[in-house]
Amino acid sequence: MGINIQVMKEQIKSVEIHPKPDVRIRVIEDTDTNETKQAKVKYPFELFCTVTVTVKTDKRQFEFDIYNGYTYNGSDIPRCLWSLVGSRTDTQFLIAALVHDYALEMKAFIYKEILKQSISIAEYRRLTSLMFREKLKDCGVNTVKANIMSWAVDVFQHYGNRKGWKVK
Repeated sequence: MGINIQVMKEQIKSVEIHPKPDVRIRVIEDTDTNETKQAKVKYPFELFCTVTVTVKTDKRQFEFDIYNGYTYNGSDIPRCLWSLVGSRTDTQFLIAALVHDYALEMKAFIYKEILKQSISIAEYRRLTSLMFREKLKDCGVNTVKANIMSWAVDVFQHYGNRKGWKVK
C-alpha cells in the first residue's frame, strides 16, 4: 500500500509596495516620432518613482524593485469584456498590472537571482498570477472578480504564452 503525499502549493500572504506607485498614462505628443507613438500605444503606462515590491508567502519572503521610468501595457482585457470587467485604464487594475507585468518581463532575473530557482518555472508563473490577484483585491476589486481575472491571466499564460515561459 503506497502513501499518497500531496505537496501544498505556495500561497500568497501579502504583496506590499513601498512607496505608493505613481503611475501615469503616457500622452502622445505631436512632436513624438512614429516609433515613440507606437511605443506609447503598446505600453501606455509609466511608473514615475522607484518602488520596492515585497511578496510574503507561506514559505518565503522576497522583494524586488521596479524602477522609475518602467513602462507597461496594463491589463489586457478584451474590448468586448470592458462593460463587464472594466477597461485596461481602470485605476483599480493599474497597480496589480504593474506588479504582474514586471514579474513577467523580469522573470529570468527574479526566478534565477532572487528566488534562486527554488520553485519550478510553472510554480513561478502561478505565483505571478497570485500576486496579480492579491494586488487587485488590495486595490478594491472584489474577491470573486479578482479570482476570475487572476484565473484568466493564469490560463492565458499557461496555454497562450507557452514560448514566453522558457527561462534561459
